[in-house]
Amino acid sequence: AERLPAREVLAVEPWTPPPFDAPPDRPLKLLAAPEPVETLASVPDGPPVRFVWRRVFHHVAVAEGPERIAAPWWDGPHENAPPTCDYFRVEDTDGRRFWMFREGLYGRETDAPRWFMHGLFA
Repeated sequence: AERLPAREVLAVEPWTPPPFDAPPDRPLKLLAAPEPVETLASVPDGPPVRFVWRRVFHHVAVAEGPERIAAPWWDGPHENAPPTCDYFRVEDTDGRRFWMFREGLYGRETDAPRWFMHGLFA
């Protein structure tokens, strides 16, 4: 395959907006500060299968992600680097959609990653 400069690729394949009824990539409401969530995941680095937030139990029907937010790779690992966050778009069995993240990479940054609710798609 021929490699083209980005400006030529964009000229050949223009961006098309998502369909009108497509769900947003980012939540419509962000919480003032991320709130802790208790979760159960099928694998340590996977999405939650159920979670408790604000004392309400949720079963996950569908999860998308992760979308990783991490310190720049060129900085290299150092003790002052913020933990890596893996964001997931999660829908529970009642159709409510949430934006949550896991803080810390299992086995590399921590042995017990923590989960937080960051926003709502409502």
